Amino acid sequence: MVELLKMNNRKQRTKAIKEAGYNTFLLKSEDVYIDLLTDSGTNSMSDRQWGAFMTGDEAYAGSKSFYKLEKAIRQFYGYKYIIPTHQGRAAENILSKILIKKGDVIPGNMYFTTTRLHQELAGGQFFDIIINEAHDPFSEHPLKEILTSTS
Repeated sequence: MVELLKMNNRKQRTKAIKEAGYNTFLLKSEDVYIDLLTDSGTNSMSDRQWGAFMTGDEAYAGSKSFYKLEKAIRQFYGYKYIIPTHQGRAAENILSKILIKKGDVIPGNMYFTTTRLHQELAGGQFFDIIINEAHDPFSEHPLKEILTSTS
């Protein structure tokens, strides 16, 4: 689906983020032109995606869509077992519970909020190992994501 979007100028964007208390979760979607907060499908879909969506068998169990997904994953990735999830954050929750043991140290660079939460709930200790320049959106430092300090 395609929708008309409003492009705010810098002054309007600054006002919106200040009013949201600098919390991106409190921004109104009408004030966001490109949503980089989530990976949850905020872009428009093609005619083929809509066609698949409209003709998909979405039964709670045993759906044709599941077997089609399972076949593709086995073909391209070679995995014998799969657990489909509705969003990346659900998958990271499962993976964190399976892979992280109490006391594990998990290094990261500019964590996604749910990632850190799931890792810590699983018993891990998260460490954000980015350099100070990574916090400065105006910095053009070429090594923003390379470990050069333990800030």
